Amino acid sequence: MTPHPPFKRRQILKLVALTVFGTLAAWYLAALLSFAGNSYGFNNRFSEIALEHHWWYLVWSNLVVLKGYLLVAVGYVALIYPLVRLWGKARPFGRWGIVWRTLLFAGLLYGFFIFKLMLEKPYFGDYSYLLGWYDAIGQFCGTGVQTAVHGLITQVFPITAMTAAAGFYLFELRKFFARAARPMLFSFAAVLGCLALLAVSGYGINRLPEDEALLAGGKKRPKNILILGSDSLRADHLSCNGYHRMTSPNIDSIAAQGVNFQRCLTPIASTLESLTSMFSSQYPHTHGVRHMFPSRAMVDNANREAPSLGGALQKLGYDTAVIGDWCACGFNELPMGFKDIIVSDFDNFRVYLSEVVFLHHQILPLFFDNRVGHSLFPKLKSFANYMTPEVVTDQVIDRLKQRAEDGQPFLLLGYYSCTHLPYKTPTHYAKLWTDPKYDGLHKHELALNVDEFIGNTDINDKWSKLPPQEVAQITALYDGCTRMFDDSVGRVVKELERLGLMDDTIILITGDHGDDLFEPNCTFGHGTTFNGGDQANHVPAILHIPGLEKPQKHTQITRTIDFAPTLLDLVKAAPESRFEGTSLAPLIRGEKKSLDLAYFGETSYLFFRRKIPGEEPLFIPPMDETTFIDPDFDFHFVLKDKFQDAVLKTKEQCVRTERFKYVRTPGMRHSIERLFDLRDDPHCEKDIKKQYPEVKARLAAALDRWLTTHQQSTTQEIYGILGEETLQPASVP
Repeated sequence: MTPHPPFKRRQILKLVALTVFGTLAAWYLAALLSFAGNSYGFNNRFSEIALEHHWWYLVWSNLVVLKGYLLVAVGYVALIYPLVRLWGKARPFGRWGIVWRTLLFAGLLYGFFIFKLMLEKPYFGDYSYLLGWYDAIGQFCGTGVQTAVHGLITQVFPITAMTAAAGFYLFELRKFFARAARPMLFSFAAVLGCLALLAVSGYGINRLPEDEALLAGGKKRPKNILILGSDSLRADHLSCNGYHRMTSPNIDSIAAQGVNFQRCLTPIASTLESLTSMFSSQYPHTHGVRHMFPSRAMVDNANREAPSLGGALQKLGYDTAVIGDWCACGFNELPMGFKDIIVSDFDNFRVYLSEVVFLHHQILPLFFDNRVGHSLFPKLKSFANYMTPEVVTDQVIDRLKQRAEDGQPFLLLGYYSCTHLPYKTPTHYAKLWTDPKYDGLHKHELALNVDEFIGNTDINDKWSKLPPQEVAQITALYDGCTRMFDDSVGRVVKELERLGLMDDTIILITGDHGDDLFEPNCTFGHGTTFNGGDQANHVPAILHIPGLEKPQKHTQITRTIDFAPTLLDLVKAAPESRFEGTSLAPLIRGEKKSLDLAYFGETSYLFFRRKIPGEEPLFIPPMDETTFIDPDFDFHFVLKDKFQDAVLKTKEQCVRTERFKYVRTPGMRHSIERLFDLRDDPHCEKDIKKQYPEVKARLAAALDRWLTTHQQSTTQEIYGILGEETLQPASVP
């Protein structure tokens, strides 16, 4: 065989570059075809709007991504070129040998990145179809072999490739300096490079010495407040609240040394409205944000009129900030007194369109969680899939480091989407409690068709027939999501301890609402009904309080509207007169044994038809008919004026005491009233209003008073001299 003539460096580099750029051009065209096919395959009205009125924006977004392809191409060439050169030195080959080896390395690099995304960042796309072989390794060879394969691909492969490339370039650079007779210059440049790396990383730069716990004027520095929450986090799925799986070891540690309010309820189980109520300490019908598609006028009114925890603390010199992913996007419009808002912006229709475009180009998620990507594509920070739990946690920790250095007191909210639908997590969380033999639709996440969800109010009929094994799989996925949030909490708390801030910081672990997980008379989601029990409104309320003498558990009713007045009380700030919540500090300090609080709540936007046996509840058309995209409100989804009253009229209202729960549902012919005894019927399956007519009447009167005059009643005010625990039925059913 005739040996191949040696290729010059420039010839090899040219062939490698042409092959890489040609490959990426093919990937780009494939992404365009995939995007075009999927876009025209959508079935909801918003897709029609996108194609009819925003087609030019979609075209421009597909052109913008070319910057990413160019950068990836340069990186691929820089890494593949030395590997091809080194291979050629060991065994010479010709032009086609250079081409196919370049394609091989490009394919390996692409496979490496997709594998990492598939297992560690599944939020960026659906790669479940690629998991079959990896699952098979675990099933037939054991988790040890599977872990070894994972390490080989994600650790050994990149380290080996980068080491080989770096060694090659260092050797070439050294030869260049040697030929130029400048060895001292090379050494000097190497030292400067190392010092630059140290400066950029911050390693070796000492933190400023801590000031004494005094502010200017000799005033004692107030306690910091750190709130960590996850969307749709159910209190009853935390192991510290008696759940049978170890879902929350880090949160458990906080609860074991702090205060755990085990029956805390949100007045509305929908994120925007619930968080507005939490930080304004007002009910939705007071602050005016009563559904998730408010107009600019509603938002402006709430910003102008509603009080806020953040605003009160800013006046005291606190640094106030929210750091979160797409579930925290509402703070962009309703900041609730927080000065710095570092969150995604998923409610903006054009942001949504951009994300749809970007996710079709599968190289772009490589830029989602690094500074190069952020500078190249600033819009990434607005994407729902950009702010992963890891990114949120990193940014929370960075903020804590800043406050540890300057000593400014802070109110910091770290908000996560970990436990939100569709319960999608990195593989190791998804596998914690799921059945390894399960191979159905919900193997990696709850398989939800978005078009069906927003365009079909009867979707509940289908989901209500889900077999028990499917429900068990979905529940196990949710529990893995809870563990992911708990690990994020653990990272933040560990950093607080390292920074020496634990003794100066009040920590609150909570959520905006819970989630329905196929309890009686409900399916999935939240905020549409009070059926099934408290699960959609029941959230954690776990506090770390410096100086607490002994841990506490409280089982009496508390509400998320009580958080703001409680936190102000704990940092010794003046109370806010417009708050409708009650400070829980007297319970914590042992000054009172009970606050006699009753719960008042309402549902939010009605996505599904409600099911009440023998009754006809009101309903509204699907979301894609009732909302529009408002270009004057930054392209947000807004409820049409003609449906404003209809949405409010479909709301269920509820008043709940320790034992009884009264629910009023608007019906076609009359209001549907139901009463449940939670002591014997926690899932609210048996209506007992006929057995307890006086209880029903008292709770109905309290609900009417709350709705019409905004006056809350305590349990004692509702029952008078009656003790609800001793009440007996008036008649036998």
